[in-house]
Amino acid sequence: MVCLFLWLLAIPIYFVDQTSMGGGGGNWITLDFRGLIFWTYITLLAIHVTLSSIAVLAFPKSGVLRIHFCSIIVSVIVLIAGFVLYGKLLRAEAVSSLS
Repeated sequence: MVCLFLWLLAIPIYFVDQTSMGGGGGNWITLDFRGLIFWTYITLLAIHVTLSSIAVLAFPKSGVLRIHFCSIIVSVIVLIAGFVLYGKLLRAEAVSSLS
């Protein structure tokens, strides 16, 4: 039920993302961030579903809500670590291409 609710929540997040992040502005540069919120949420949700499924199988005696709450915290940590690692890889690639 929790996972179904989180997946259904992706629909309004998609529309909020399209209306709030699109368009860009300014005279000399236009940035289009449509998809930033939506794809970040979908990635977080995919990590959460995977981790919570593994945790339910590994710890069947624990409560489901406790597993989901712990899983969402670990999912946020994994997502942030992934963004940081991706940024470091891009910087390393940029530095190596300058050399």
